[in-house]
Amino acid sequence: MLLNFNFLSSKFFLMPEPLDSLIYCPLRKRKVLARPEEAVRVKLIYEMTEKLGYPLSSLALEKELSFMPHLALEKALPKRRLDLICFAKGIHPEYDLYPLLLIECKAVKLTPKMIPQVTGYNKILKAYFFALVNSNEIQFGRVDPKNGCYQFINRIPHYHELMPKRF
Repeated sequence: MLLNFNFLSSKFFLMPEPLDSLIYCPLRKRKVLARPEEAVRVKLIYEMTEKLGYPLSSLALEKELSFMPHLALEKALPKRRLDLICFAKGIHPEYDLYPLLLIECKAVKLTPKMIPQVTGYNKILKAYFFALVNSNEIQFGRVDPKNGCYQFINRIPHYHELMPKRF
């Protein structure tokens, strides 16, 4: 899935040309510098909330691992900032709020060498899903519970597709 930049740029902001342009971030509720990676991040937030059903209140930007409630008792966490995390309620037996999806945003072409970064972060975070995203590509993944291997698709699923079924 490509990010729909036409939808985003026409509805919410003009595509920034100079690097000192500002772009409105709905999570921060303010304008931020439209650096290339930031533009990818903000456009992805709009796509996720406007088209894919992700509640804005479930998303968190640039959080350190040490601020994750389910990791509070862990010792010696690496100093890492996670680009974008989607949390969900009721998906983990021990924690009311738990990471559903970890996303790393890139301003450059995605390469296989980037996969260990997001999977490494996720070995600590333990989100159910993870993704690498740039303005043209998406690699959405999970660990197959049967064989422990990574499985990838090239789109971010709708929020409700990721939520477990409740009966």
